[in-house]
Amino acid sequence: MALTQCPECNKRISDKADQCPYCQCALVDDPEKLETQRRINRIKKSSSLMTHSFLALILFISGLAYSSWYAEDGMTYDKIASQAVALIGLIWYLTTRIRIMLFKRNKKQ
Repeated sequence: MALTQCPECNKRISDKADQCPYCQCALVDDPEKLETQRRINRIKKSSSLMTHSFLALILFISGLAYSSWYAEDGMTYDKIASQAVALIGLIWYLTTRIRIMLFKRNKKQ
């Protein structure tokens, strides 16, 4: 009995199983269909990571723009809040970009 990865959830399962015990994905004997399913899941994950990266960048830019153009001078609450939003957006963007780099480096998934 060998272990293989589920094409849907990527958990290790027996190659004798008819379906994945974790996500109930039906396992097909056709390797071409399994490879197609893996490619589709990889594209979905890549698209999700790119969307997260885009949203984080928008959050960073909007916080920075509000802080510099619309917030009053000095340290008011709206300026502090907009700078906090910009910082959260920057941290989210950087972690998402690192996740994208690691995802692209790992071609097996």
